[in-house]
Amino acid sequence: MTEDLHSFITGALWLKLKDDARDLRVFNRHDLVCAAYFHVRRLLLIQPGWACRADLHLTPPENQPPLPNPDLALFSGGKFQALFQLEFHVTPGAPGGFPTSELSDKMAALRRTVAGAEQLRTANPGRAGRGYLVGIYDSEEEWFYPDQAVWEKQSCFWLPVNCHAFADYAEWRQKWERLARLSSQ
Repeated sequence: MTEDLHSFITGALWLKLKDDARDLRVFNRHDLVCAAYFHVRRLLLIQPGWACRADLHLTPPENQPPLPNPDLALFSGGKFQALFQLEFHVTPGAPGGFPTSELSDKMAALRRTVAGAEQLRTANPGRAGRGYLVGIYDSEEEWFYPDQAVWEKQSCFWLPVNCHAFADYAEWRQKWERLARLSSQ
């Protein structure tokens, strides 16, 4: 089931979130978290035994610094399967760009959370689970996925959505700017 879940997250879920950004349903991080939960609920939680928790508060192992709270956590049969950190980096009136250092910090924190979440490890002995960092951003630079063979050895994965790569980017950005300004008033 681990590979099926990974395929679902890196395939169907990632594509749905990309569609939500392109179809002007996501304007900030909270919208992205709600969209991710909606798709997980609609596509995965219809199967018996699955559960999704939002804003799960994790206790770090003894003598360790606090762990960041993941946006979403998936469980199957009561066993930890995956954590999600969702980031949104498109701002009205601001030029595009790739937030390299911020997303690197978020990925490092996600790795630490996946590796150090003691109460999740004890619920699923021998398996620390996986982490997924979904980032929506707007950059002229191309960012590529790692090779699939490398993915199989990783515990945390980067799922980018570059709005600049949308086929109708100029029109999309203009509409997004207008709607984002309206929703922030």
